[in-house]
Amino acid sequence: MGLFSFGKKTESIALIDIGSGSIGGGYAHFSEGAIPVMYYSVRIPIEAAEGEELTDAMLRTLLTVEQLLTHEGAPAMRRETGSGHADRILVSLGAPWQETKVVTKHIQQPHPFLITPALLTNAANEIAGDQPGRVESGRSVIATILNGYEIGEPFGKRANRADFVILSSSVDKRAHDAVRKSLRHAFHAHDIEVTAFAPAAYAVFRDLYPHQKDFIILDVSGAATDAAFVKRGLLSGVTSVPHGLDNLFKASREAAQSAAPAASAINLLDKSGSDEFTARSAEAQREWLGGLRDVFAAFAAEQALPRTLFLMADDGARDFLKRILESSELRSLWLSEEPLSIVPVSSQNLSTRVSARGLATADLFLGILALFHAKGAGELPPDESTEDVPVIHETEA
Repeated sequence: MGLFSFGKKTESIALIDIGSGSIGGGYAHFSEGAIPVMYYSVRIPIEAAEGEELTDAMLRTLLTVEQLLTHEGAPAMRRETGSGHADRILVSLGAPWQETKVVTKHIQQPHPFLITPALLTNAANEIAGDQPGRVESGRSVIATILNGYEIGEPFGKRANRADFVILSSSVDKRAHDAVRKSLRHAFHAHDIEVTAFAPAAYAVFRDLYPHQKDFIILDVSGAATDAAFVKRGLLSGVTSVPHGLDNLFKASREAAQSAAPAASAINLLDKSGSDEFTARSAEAQREWLGGLRDVFAAFAAEQALPRTLFLMADDGARDFLKRILESSELRSLWLSEEPLSIVPVSSQNLSTRVSARGLATADLFLGILALFHAKGAGELPPDESTEDVPVIHETEA
């Protein structure tokens, strides 16, 4: 479905960003020809009780966010736009609930064949379906390469070889079903779209930095870290490391005998402490960096690592994480004297593309969701070809 349907020129969306460290929620208003406007936003940390599973803690926190959206957000939207109703709900799930893979479908024939919408649709549909315990959250052709050249508008062209790069994402079924049920109950709505966060971030970053063709998006949340690799403007792979801010600061909180959430513990790490405090902090950092090194090394074994890294994390954590990355041995993976460029990304990077008014404060992750929605789904044009579809072969990135 495109951004505006049935002739509508405006639309109001409830945005929910679910990460392993916090949940953000907001109301955004979209008008044709204008940038999205956030009129309400909130972000609540996920704080699991002792022995509580992360998914259970997430669902409990989601209830709080829903209550704030319905009791505070909807009235704020009504004051600003005349209606507090959300036309639809867009939800993103981050690690550890999301999985994303990139698959390339190949077609080669001795004689030129016609590129049609049906050909792309068949290529996307041939990807294996839902895995046990997973729900597909998105599948799209992100690039078409004809005879070795990427083509932005391939329909109607002919080629002997076509490569379709397909992005496929899925989310944990239990989390997916529980989130949808909770949102339906809170908003009395059925138009709910659930997407993995990594594909949304890739789509937005590609537009934000059109001249940057090779880069890594590093999303560090509470329980996990996602690394998305982009080469020549195409998403080459997404890998999750089961270590995040919670793991990084747990040892430090324990050493300092503090019950502060992970993001709050950064202040502890910036202060001098006992030998035990220093040792535990260093051990936690080595564990996190070790996971990243494995992921980066696996990618580097196939192709050169991008030299630009966009770092996303909660406010207060980005600069600290940047210092860890800059001083680490990870830099040895880049076989060059040229320094790795680490770019902390904040909501300020979106300030000219997403406006925050009323009861909204700028939020990087909700802003990315708003821009992802503003791009629209982009339906394939109707297929009028009567030619047979060639045989398709697959390789996975």
